[in-house]
Amino acid sequence: MINNKKTPSNIAKDYSLSEFIYSCGYNLRLKYASFKQDALNWIADNSAELLMAEKPEILSLGCGTGLFDTALIKIIQQQKTQWSFTGLDFSKTDLEIFRKNLSTMDEQTQSRVTLQYKKFEPSTDMGQRYDLITMIHFLHSFDDVLPIIKNALRHLSPDGRLLVIQHNKQGVAEIKDEFLDILPNQKFQCSDHIKQLLHAENITFTTHTIDASFDISIMQEMSLDTLLLMSFCLVNDLSKLNTNQQEQVREAFLSRAEKNNGADVIYESMEAIVCHL
Repeated sequence: MINNKKTPSNIAKDYSLSEFIYSCGYNLRLKYASFKQDALNWIADNSAELLMAEKPEILSLGCGTGLFDTALIKIIQQQKTQWSFTGLDFSKTDLEIFRKNLSTMDEQTQSRVTLQYKKFEPSTDMGQRYDLITMIHFLHSFDDVLPIIKNALRHLSPDGRLLVIQHNKQGVAEIKDEFLDILPNQKFQCSDHIKQLLHAENITFTTHTIDASFDISIMQEMSLDTLLLMSFCLVNDLSKLNTNQQEQVREAFLSRAEKNNGADVIYESMEAIVCHL
């Protein structure tokens, strides 16, 4: 464990993720981890509970490039003949990629999808209610998630569902805890913390475990992609660390990996938390 104390020079640095680091890191995370497909499989298996309305209106918070949501839309199409989908994100670059991906779909599907460049904050008013609101790995970087969750619940229809999918405190979150002394951005909300908040507020919810894995073989060597991926996972721009510190972070990832058919794999579970009014 690293025990470096924060120095004034460390505090002065800006470790926040740029849009470039976030987008590239997120795409690498999707590329090397199974959580996207595992989450989609779970949603497909539980779509009857999530899509109970005859003509569901869906809101995706943090839709990004749509790599997840375009697949979710296909699941919705298999279940319902009429539906509408709204995606929110605060990355113009990611939304442009989503629009490009959307342009390959048929015109009827495109007409049912609305993308908005917008932050969802505690005071945000979308002007309507939704039958399904998704927060797929959306809450991990918020300092205070409860006001966000409460606002999402205010936007639910009477029989609507809020679906939160978040990793638990094992795996990457444990690595983050090792470097609290040198990484100032401590935003990393796990499913365990979210459940504690919901319990304390007497919010009704059910939980379901989703197993997933993360192939970190790329981290056998330090490269730009390795640095981008580690930065995204730990929600800090690791280029601001010195070379020795970067190597310590890389070694921490590898130390938690298990060999599987020659690959270095971290096994990480997620939880699907389904809230309703």
